[in-house]
Amino acid sequence: MLTRRIIGLCLRASLALAVPIMFWNALTIITGSTHPIIVVISESMSPTFNRGDILFLWNRQPWIQVGEIPVCWFKGLPLPMVHRAVRTVVLDTMRQGIMTKGDNNVVDDTLLYPAGKEFLGREEIIGVVKGSVPWLGWVAILLQDYPQIMQLGGGALLLGIALFA
Repeated sequence: MLTRRIIGLCLRASLALAVPIMFWNALTIITGSTHPIIVVISESMSPTFNRGDILFLWNRQPWIQVGEIPVCWFKGLPLPMVHRAVRTVVLDTMRQGIMTKGDNNVVDDTLLYPAGKEFLGREEIIGVVKGSVPWLGWVAILLQDYPQIMQLGGGALLLGIALFA
């Protein structure tokens, strides 16, 4: 009887882990973005977006238009950058160059780009913002800033599963 209970507990824990992973993978396929949902962590796009807002990305359009808000992620940097496209150029017949700027910043982002780059390439963009939910991302920010919360929550979840299994 104890073995059956342990197996049931393991199956429920596996399901609790598998469902969010499957949901995330489905979103990446549908949106074409490696990160279809992100959280704003700076004030550079205020008042359009504030720290803690959740953004929903779409990455299935071939060209970025001026005024859209692409999210770029440079190789080697830990976090993406969410800024508005303020200028676009055609670099050659197959490539677009995009210059961005935060709504709350005074100058464009050329100083933030990797050395020698004047424009972003389309390949550096992980998506364009198509929607947002204000403030809900504070949960993720708190969990990142205070990992002890996550550890306590994980322990409480396991205890709850064990007690109610």
